[in-house]
Amino acid sequence: MTNDHPTTINSHQSATQPVLVLQPSTRALIGVVCVMAIFFVYLSLIAVGQIEMSRPTSGVGEGLFAILFLVIIVFVVVKARQVDFTKPIMVIGPDGITAQKLPKLIPWSMIERVDIPQTRWAELIYLTVRKDADPEILRQLRKRQPLERTVAIPHRWIPGFSSSEVKETVKRYFESSQRG
Repeated sequence: MTNDHPTTINSHQSATQPVLVLQPSTRALIGVVCVMAIFFVYLSLIAVGQIEMSRPTSGVGEGLFAILFLVIIVFVVVKARQVDFTKPIMVIGPDGITAQKLPKLIPWSMIERVDIPQTRWAELIYLTVRKDADPEILRQLRKRQPLERTVAIPHRWIPGFSSSEVKETVKRYFESSQRG
């Protein structure tokens, strides 16, 4: 996979100022939908009696799970249609954070707190936006209750960077904004 985005925002910035770009992946989306579709078909065939189990079942439970998988597949496809696959989902740089679902750039000076979970299985870094931030940004973030004023960054999914590099970069950007 190649990354067409530069590793720095401006040419005068040093190479220690990387820009983290989270790109949408059609391959991952198709893979998830296909796996769920396979489970849906398998459970549907069990429910209608085309596949017999080692123990007799009524098929009701399998039918309910098949319906659940179908609902999840529809939900994932509808949400995927809202994503522009030609643009990055999120860009994290020295100036701030921008994302497809955010109306504009959130500068690091508008970030109140950075929570970096230290557990091994934590997938996200949480940034809390200050209460006096741009009302347009706050309006967009309030739609996501209960994480009001919170931006979540998936630190394991940014290509070209390890999880620890992403955590260090976000921490460095936040700390430099607090000093300056």
